[in-house]
Amino acid sequence: MSMPVASSIPAAEREQNGRQRMFFIDNLRVWLTALVILHHLAITFGRSGPWYYLVPNSPEAATLGSLVFLLINQAYFMGLFFGVSAYFTPGSVDRKGVGQFIRDRALRLGVPLVLFVFVLGPVAALHGQLVTTGHYTFADYLSSIGFGPLWFVEVLIIFTAIYLAVRRGRPAPSPWDQTLRGRSVIIFGVGLVLTTYLFRFILPLSSPVPYLEIASGYEIPQYAAFFVVGILAYRRGWLRNLPSRFGIVGGIVAVGATIVLSPVLITGVEQATQRGTWQSAVYALWEQTFAIGCCLALLVFFRRFVNRQGPIAAELARSAFPAYVVHAPVITWLAVAMAPLGLNAVLGFVVAAVLGIPLTFAVAAGVRRLPGLRHVF
Repeated sequence: MSMPVASSIPAAEREQNGRQRMFFIDNLRVWLTALVILHHLAITFGRSGPWYYLVPNSPEAATLGSLVFLLINQAYFMGLFFGVSAYFTPGSVDRKGVGQFIRDRALRLGVPLVLFVFVLGPVAALHGQLVTTGHYTFADYLSSIGFGPLWFVEVLIIFTAIYLAVRRGRPAPSPWDQTLRGRSVIIFGVGLVLTTYLFRFILPLSSPVPYLEIASGYEIPQYAAFFVVGILAYRRGWLRNLPSRFGIVGGIVAVGATIVLSPVLITGVEQATQRGTWQSAVYALWEQTFAIGCCLALLVFFRRFVNRQGPIAAELARSAFPAYVVHAPVITWLAVAMAPLGLNAVLGFVVAAVLGIPLTFAVAAGVRRLPGLRHVF
C-alpha cells in the first residue's frame, strides 16, 4: 500500500518527539472551525435545518442556496475533523501512557462536553426562544439540554475509547515515513462508497441516531474511516510525504465528480435520500469521492501555502477548539441582535459571517484564559 521514503525534516522544525512541527495542520483546524461557524450561520439565515434560532421569513431561494452550501460542507468537513483529531492521538498515547492520556482526555474533552450540555447549549436556546416566544421556563431549560454541535466530541470520545481498547496490551509501533500510493486511495474510496451505500439501508439520510444525537449519523462510515486513516497517517508519515500531485488530482476529481453527478442529484433529490435507490448510490458515490478528493486537495494546499504560524495564527490555533465549543451561543446571540436590522437572508448571512467568526474566536480566547479553564483548553 505504501513505499518507504527518506526523511527530509529540517532540524529546526522538529518537535520534542523528533517529528516535524506541521503548522498547516493547526491552520487547517482553524479553517474547519470557521467552516463550522459558517455552516450553522447558513442554517440560521437559510432556515435549512434545526438550530437554536432561525431568522424568520427567509425566502425559498435563500433556503435552497443554504442547503447546497450545507451539503457540500457536510460531504467532507466533519470527516476531515475526525481525521485530523485522530492524527494526534497515537503520539499523545505514546508520550503520556494510557492512564495519563485518559485523564487528559477526560479533562480536555469531558469538561467542554458537560459545559456545553448544561450551560452553553441552554444559553443558546435561551437567546432563540426569548426572541421567538418571549418566555423561557425551567421546563424549556430541561428540554434544551443536549449535545448540540458537541456531538462531534461525543463521537470522538467513543472512537478514541475503541482505539484504546484495540491497542490495549500492544506495544506502540515506531513511526516511519512512507508515501501513500494512488491505488490505495482508490481502493479506500471504493470501499467507503460501498459501505456508505449499504449503511444507509440501516440509517437513511436525515435519520436520527437514537440516544446519541448525532446530527449526521448517516455519515458514520466516513467518520470512522477517516478516524482510522488519521491514526495510520501518524504512524506512516503520510501527511508529511503526501505527493503534491495527490492534491491536484484530488481537487480535479472532486470538481469533476460534482459536475458530472450533480444533474442526477438535482433531478432525483427525494430518491437520493431513500434507502436502496440507484440515486442514493449516486449520492454516496459523489459524496465520498468529493470528500476524499477535497481532503487531499486541502491537505496539500495547506501544507504548501499555509505552513507558517505567526503570533496571530498561533493564537487562532490555540483558540480553535474552544471556538468550536462556544460558537453556538455566540452566533445565536449575534443573529438575535441583528434581527431588528431587517437585513435580507443573504446580506444577513454575510454580515453575521464577517462579525461572527472573529467574535467567536475572541470569546474563545477569553474563555480559555479563565481560571479553572486554562488547563482544559
